[in-house]
Amino acid sequence: MRPRTLLFLSIISLFGNHLMGQEEKDSEFKIGLGASLFNIADYEWDYESSRSNDIYITIDLNDKFRIEPSIGFALSNYTESFTAGIGGFGKSMISDFNLLYGLRLAYNSNEILTVAPTVAGEYYFIKHFSIGCEVQLRGLIYEGELAAYTRSSLLVRFYF
Repeated sequence: MRPRTLLFLSIISLFGNHLMGQEEKDSEFKIGLGASLFNIADYEWDYESSRSNDIYITIDLNDKFRIEPSIGFALSNYTESFTAGIGGFGKSMISDFNLLYGLRLAYNSNEILTVAPTVAGEYYFIKHFSIGCEVQLRGLIYEGELAAYTRSSLLVRFYF
């Protein structure tokens, strides 16, 4: 009877987290794909200057830092534009919620540079899917002129 008890205790100690249903938090490198679904500020622009929703490539280097390149484009009868950007964020994990804070930089085909301090949050419904909200204070630089406005958006992300 002793060998069975010893075997049972060995299995429990090796696989205890999995047997008890506890999920470990990721602190490793992971990649995701995200999209901005709803940008409130974009509805203030007229029809002739079509806006685009950004597509994000989320790269979590660890549980404290994220890099997020982005692309966006708009094609219509009136305009063509392409935007490429990058964001760098610090992360604070609270259970299934991430608080993100950092900076986004972007440049578009109309030669406009965007600098945007950003605060965001995302909630993981499952390990590979999150929904979040982002608020930015955007500064636009074009031909030596400066403009500023706020932008908020709803984002979804799928992680691989």
